[in-house]
Amino acid sequence: GWAATAHIGAINGTDQGEIVAVYSSRELDDAELSAAHGGSVKGYTDLDAMLADPEIDVVSITSYPNQHREQAIAAANAGKHLILEKPLALNWEDCKAIDEAVKANGVQACVCFEIRHISQFLTTRAMIDEGLIGEVHYGEIDYYHGIGPWYGQYRWNTTVENGGSSLLSAGCHALDALMMCMGNDVEEVTTYATTSKNEIFQKYEYATTTVSMLKFSDGRVGKVASVIDCMQPYYFHTHLCGS
Repeated sequence: GWAATAHIGAINGTDQGEIVAVYSSRELDDAELSAAHGGSVKGYTDLDAMLADPEIDVVSITSYPNQHREQAIAAANAGKHLILEKPLALNWEDCKAIDEAVKANGVQACVCFEIRHISQFLTTRAMIDEGLIGEVHYGEIDYYHGIGPWYGQYRWNTTVENGGSSLLSAGCHALDALMMCMGNDVEEVTTYATTSKNEIFQKYEYATTTVSMLKFSDGRVGKVASVIDCMQPYYFHTHLCGS
């Protein structure tokens, strides 16, 4: 899917690795893969067969979120390092299971919160670190992205089984960015949810707009909105107030 091709381009764009294999539920043609992505790329429909290849060092998982646990644990057990597309998983038990497998096998893992590495947030983080806005006592970072039938993710994102929630399927980027700017010492969270009445979004099995208020242990406050039922272009709102 789209995320997989984005990962392939990013990895091949470095001098640290290259894509040599792709696993998919669909039959893949090796020649077409190699022509599209450069080098020699082999397609697999058997995950265990791919993981048995000793030449593979890292596995990038861009499958449906409800498949992450099984595939991540299999890769870790095979001694492969992990790159995981967000969300890590759709429930806490699966997250802990992946974490345990990573630690038990001595491999490394990361989740693709690439927002941390774009120029906007590299600059924002540098401003905070240099004290240019003082201590941030209030922050709001919001995710607006209408995920309707026009967007490829829509076909599976509408279900609790695969999408999970507005925050898990999309807004977790904003939550991660807020915690990058304000820290992880959250002691209290309150979340409200609502949804559009537009017929386009009625297929969703969960509330498509959420707003979460976070209280940090030192009294600071943050807010994250995750809005995937808006009729507008993608927008990542950031507003930080410091001393």
